[in-house]
Amino acid sequence: MNKNYNILHIILLLIFIYSVFIYSCKKQNDDNEPIVNVESPLENVNVSATDSILIKLNISDDYGPLTVRVYIADEQMKAVTTVKEFNTDKNILNINDYYLFSNKYLTTGNYYLTFNVNDGKNTVNNFIKIHINEIPLKLNSIYVGIRDGSGTRVFKSDSLMNFIEIGYVPFFITSASINNYSEQIYFLSNTGELFCYSLGNFQLEWSKNSYFLQNHIKLGEIKYNSYLSYVTDGLGFVYGYDSNGQIRQIYSMDNSIPYSFNFIDNYLFCCAEDKNTFKKSIQTYSLAGGILTKYTTNFMPLKILPYANKTTLIIAQNQSNVELYTYNYEINYLYSFGSVYGGLYNDAVTTPDNKFIVSVGNKLNIIEKTYGITTEFAPGKKADLLKFETISGLLYTADSNNVTIYNYPLQSIYFTYNFNDKITFIEYYYNK
Repeated sequence: MNKNYNILHIILLLIFIYSVFIYSCKKQNDDNEPIVNVESPLENVNVSATDSILIKLNISDDYGPLTVRVYIADEQMKAVTTVKEFNTDKNILNINDYYLFSNKYLTTGNYYLTFNVNDGKNTVNNFIKIHINEIPLKLNSIYVGIRDGSGTRVFKSDSLMNFIEIGYVPFFITSASINNYSEQIYFLSNTGELFCYSLGNFQLEWSKNSYFLQNHIKLGEIKYNSYLSYVTDGLGFVYGYDSNGQIRQIYSMDNSIPYSFNFIDNYLFCCAEDKNTFKKSIQTYSLAGGILTKYTTNFMPLKILPYANKTTLIIAQNQSNVELYTYNYEINYLYSFGSVYGGLYNDAVTTPDNKFIVSVGNKLNIIEKTYGITTEFAPGKKADLLKFETISGLLYTADSNNVTIYNYPLQSIYFTYNFNDKITFIEYYYNK
């Protein structure tokens, strides 16, 4: 009895070892990549950002299993929609299904419908170029921050441009930004902390501590770019946060503290201050995070705006004057541009007709791009903040406690509204 049991046990063990050996040999011989044949969609098809698209593809391999991940990537090959996955334990997979884009905030442009196929050993990526047309933006409301005591009162406009207070935050706001995609508003406090509130009920969702180095510049900035909210950090970083407060992108400055930045031509541009020497610089980074150029200045660069191909406009404070420069980041060279303006810099913005408005002291200066010719906009008016609204093209200005909206390029006033204290930010919430 025991002898027969032992023989059976040995036979089962040999069968198991043989099976493992055969499977191992198969996987070792699985040298062929999966073959992917895409029947639909066709190359360069035009679709809307809310479309679903028919995907038909046939996949074959020498061995299974097969896993197929489908998503849309932008021109930098970054996924911009959720992944749909198909699986089989066989070596053939035929897919005939609809893929919903799941991202109504896609902007008009070229994208790639991506098929990522894996057989457990080999991976094949197949890209179908498509053109996506964005959904028109709809302005849902305008958010305004008002300094009050030791904190900030936050107001939201209704459809009739009446402003209703929706909440109070117990800190002063240095910079604010709305992420329409995640429906959140971000605040950077004057103590260097980052706060994220929901737009729906204006409740604090998460916060992050930051630090400013002693005696260094304490300005900071928040900006939205490609589904992430970016913020400067006093220890020498620019962080990109997702809606849950997870860091998805890090830019490490070159021994410097960033205080202002902008995304232009698929690069990150920063105004930064050296940690040791306190000297100011303009720095350029690839979107992957590596530094490309650094230009040290003898003035304080305050804002960077798009100017021309491989060139940005630098607006700087040099003692009691505001100066303009064009900066060619390909050759890392700075050129003086236009006029010198006496006074302190307030804000600057690019206009819909491809000019600049720079607020200095008590004047709003319209600056032509070609020769820097300057004319005054709305004589007698000044602004601490300047901001264009994308859909209407209206110019929003804030002067102390007053919001004035202009019919640009006309100088007539479209709307004006007075608050009880100083305005610290104006942000737009768009809904699709």
